[in-house]
Amino acid sequence: MNKLWSFLKSEYRVFITLLFVCSVFGGVFLFAGLNMEYFVLGLEIILFALFIFLVMEWFSYVKKEDMAKRIEELEIENKALQSKIIDERKDLEEYFLLWIHQIKTPITVCNLILGKPDADHRLREQMIYIEEYTNMAMNYLKLLERTSDMDIYEVDLDIIISSIVKKYSLIFIEKKILLDYTPTNAKVISDAKWLSIMLEQIISNALKYTKSGKISINFDNELLKLSIKDTGIGIPSKDIKKIFDRGYSGFNGRVNEKSSGLGLYMVGRIAQILNIKIEVYSKLNIGSEFNFIFK
Repeated sequence: MNKLWSFLKSEYRVFITLLFVCSVFGGVFLFAGLNMEYFVLGLEIILFALFIFLVMEWFSYVKKEDMAKRIEELEIENKALQSKIIDERKDLEEYFLLWIHQIKTPITVCNLILGKPDADHRLREQMIYIEEYTNMAMNYLKLLERTSDMDIYEVDLDIIISSIVKKYSLIFIEKKILLDYTPTNAKVISDAKWLSIMLEQIISNALKYTKSGKISINFDNELLKLSIKDTGIGIPSKDIKKIFDRGYSGFNGRVNEKSSGLGLYMVGRIAQILNIKIEVYSKLNIGSEFNFIFK
C-alpha cells in the first residue's frame, strides 16, 4: 500500500494536468452552452486512457524500485567486499613486512661471515643482490601504502650517488667495470630516500646487464638532467615503452632470468610521485641511457 501511495504521489503532475484540462474544457462547454454529454464522454475516454497509462507506469515504477533496491544491496555488498579486501591486503602487507624484517637478520650475519678475507667473492656478490631484492620488496610495500612518508627538501646528489656506488663497489671491482663519475656539486629539490631507491635500481640494473665496459654518471646543470649510461646488453626498441609496466620483464629479463618486472615499475612510480621526467635511450649490444630531468 505504501508503494502504491508513493507511486501516485510521483505522478502528481499527471493529475494536475488532467484537472487543468478538464476545468478548461468544462468551462468552455458550460459557457458555450454545448451538450455536456459530449464533455462527459470525452472525460470518460481521457480517464480510461489515464488508467491505461497509470497501469503501464506502475509496472515501470515497480521495476525501477526493484532495480534501485537491488543496486542498493549491491552497493552494500561492494562496500563489504572492499572492506574485506583492504583488511586482507593489510594483513598480507603486515606479514611480508614482518618476513622482510626477519630475513634481514640472517642476511646481516651472512654479510659478516662473507666479510672475511677468504670468503668467495661470488657469494658476496650474490648476497648483495639478495639484500637488494629484500629491500625492493619492502620499498614496494611502502610505496603502495605511501602516506606521510615524504620529506621534500634540497638534496645533495653527490651524497646519494656516492652512497650507492660504495654499496656496489665490490661488484664494480669483481666485474672489472669502469665507473665514469665526477662529483656534480648539484642539489635538487626532492625526497632523498625515494630518490636514492630510484637511482639505486637503475645503477644496479646497469651492473647486472653490463658484462664489460663502463657505467657513466653525469649531471647537466642547465637542464637539471642526471644521466646514467652503461655499455650493457641494451633494451630492444619494442620493449622500451613497456619497461615501466608492473611485471613486465621484457626479452632481457626472460633470457637472463634476472628480472622480476618490479624494479623499473617502482622507478616509474617514484619518478611520477617526485615529478621527475624519465627519458630512455637504448640499443641492443651497445648500451642504455636513463635520463632523469628534475623540475
